[in-house]
Amino acid sequence: MIEQSQVQRIGTIVKPHGVGGEMVVSVPAMLNWTDDLDCLVCSLDGILVPFWLESVREKSSTSILVKFQGYDSVESTSRFMGVTVYMPLKYVAYDSDETPSWSTFLDWKVVDSNAGLLGLVHAVDDSTPNILFLVRDGERERIIPANAEWIDKVDRKKRTLYYNLPEGLAEL
Repeated sequence: MIEQSQVQRIGTIVKPHGVGGEMVVSVPAMLNWTDDLDCLVCSLDGILVPFWLESVREKSSTSILVKFQGYDSVESTSRFMGVTVYMPLKYVAYDSDETPSWSTFLDWKVVDSNAGLLGLVHAVDDSTPNILFLVRDGERERIIPANAEWIDKVDRKKRTLYYNLPEGLAEL
């Protein structure tokens, strides 16, 4: 069984592409992976399930096209629409200085030194120079700057970012 700690969330399957089984996956703008990527993991009914890739290619800076082996039509891929997609950690490519991109922190916990647990990183907005985490806790969504100066600790094993936010920012 695949555990959440073994994968990194990369996006969501949003629609079919053509009629041959390709699907569009929305991804963060700086997604990097190794060339030997051979599978992606989908969350189906709360279970992480691997699917072998027939092809994967970039469509734009925020979307990729994927085709799973054995899925050759729009009808066969309809069950994947809206499904969250993950990449096994062994395929995640880091920058040369071993610093992961901000999208690495999707589905990580965010804890503030004063406010406590703020929620999970649901999305990364890197459309402006000020990169933001969209953090969800149940129905509440917060926008937290992805500012390294405010991050006290990164715990990869617990998949948790420990922040020391300026007063009042966690309440926005």
